[in-house]
Amino acid sequence: MCDNGFRYPVDVRFFEVDSLGVVFNMWYLGWCDEAMSAFMESIGYGYATLRAGGTDAVLRKAELGWLDSLEAFQHAEVAVRVDHVGTTSFRLGYSIERVDALGQDRTLCAQVTITYVCVAIADRNTTPIPAGLRQALGTDQI
Repeated sequence: MCDNGFRYPVDVRFFEVDSLGVVFNMWYLGWCDEAMSAFMESIGYGYATLRAGGTDAVLRKAELGWLDSLEAFQHAEVAVRVDHVGTTSFRLGYSIERVDALGQDRTLCAQVTITYVCVAIADRNTTPIPAGLRQALGTDQI
């Protein structure tokens, strides 16, 4: 699983930490959702574009592996990569890294994989990935 170069910056906010002072687990998925939206925009298939074509991409499965903690006011980046493109679904991989102020020292804190399935907005049934999105995801796949 390689990094395609797309990175989404995150500043850990105080309300995202739990009683132990580390990021509460649900925020990792929230950050991945934000990173996915930004990534999809970067390849020309943000939600507005998808929905205008009558399609949406919804979460089917998520897996999260925690490796190290993040604390309030630290900086992180979410690296996004295309792991797999199927007929109706695609899988994105995310690496969440703590980054020092200079952006030079990185510590891997979590790895996440999320499978999204395309659905037709009209009937909410599974539908093939639109051709343009398939091409954009395939181009970005490593």
